[in-house]
Amino acid sequence: MRRILIVCVMFLAACAPRGELGFAQAPEPGRPIFVGTTRNFDPVTGDPTGTDRSPGLGLARYDVAVPPGHQPGQISYAKPNQPPDPARDFVVTGRARYPEAKAFRTDLAQEIARNGGEAVVFVHGYNTNFAEGLYRLAQLGADFDLPGVLVHYAWPSRAQVMGYPYDRDSALFARDGFQELLEELRRAGAQRILLVSHSMGGALTMETLRQMAISADSETLSRISGLILISPDLDVDVFRAQVARMPKLPEPFVIFTSQKDKALRLSGWISGEPARLGNLQDVSELADIRVTVIDTGAFSTREGHFNVGNSPALIAMLNRSGQVAAVLEGDRTGQPGLLPMAVLTVQNATQIVLKPVVNLGGG
Repeated sequence: MRRILIVCVMFLAACAPRGELGFAQAPEPGRPIFVGTTRNFDPVTGDPTGTDRSPGLGLARYDVAVPPGHQPGQISYAKPNQPPDPARDFVVTGRARYPEAKAFRTDLAQEIARNGGEAVVFVHGYNTNFAEGLYRLAQLGADFDLPGVLVHYAWPSRAQVMGYPYDRDSALFARDGFQELLEELRRAGAQRILLVSHSMGGALTMETLRQMAISADSETLSRISGLILISPDLDVDVFRAQVARMPKLPEPFVIFTSQKDKALRLSGWISGEPARLGNLQDVSELADIRVTVIDTGAFSTREGHFNVGNSPALIAMLNRSGQVAAVLEGDRTGQPGLLPMAVLTVQNATQIVLKPVVNLGGG
């Protein structure tokens, strides 16, 4: 039965249409998303849409417009063989590639100054192409009204279901590029950098933070104002070893999990270790680490691997709940009477199990 489930997941993922960049003018200018990438740039289009690994960090900016009728949890791509429709689709309204870091840093510094020194960096996961990662950050920015400058780190995923071993090696390959991008943010004046990582991107993020701690890059690490791992595809023992090398953890440090995550079941089968950080069952395994674990299994949609971005009900809860926002900002007291949730604290670790509500609007 387990093998049948895995084959079905792989088949459905392989048949799903893939996201592509769509370029068009929109009534409103797109929100700028700065990009650091270790993907190779397509020599024809000039976009980092390749899957090969680039030895240097590529730098770019994409202005992405979200359609006016956008519904939370949805990303709408242009239909095959049709031009993108800004009224319906996510579109790129402008772009720039920076041959040199200085020009990138100049434009980035201006945006950072306009946004009070804040930046949000998104690191995509396994089986993700460039357009999918870029538009996912645009969607999260719109759905959660994220403050600050949006920055996307696009590492060279093969963007294929059977590309898991390649992606795992690519995540290790991409550590230096990610550290370089964070250093560019610091040099551009970012005072508070929130890291948001999904799936295998969580493993890449943790490896990079460990690397920075070992190299004593305290100046850049001091700018990390929070870390959110969404369905991290990461062995728990490896995670503990990474944390052990970090003298101070970012606060808040939040891990979104789900035991219904079919994609993590697949990665566990491939790696031979079914227990992943993203489907953690027993929070006591992290008891000595100051983290907040939020179980989103009750909101599982699709394969259950990105509930935070895919579930409209969960997005609404996270947006409207002052209690959850307080937890994300570091208030770990947890008063479960305000929302249908269970809160468990084991030493330093706090686990919150979220449950659906019938009416979030209060009538």
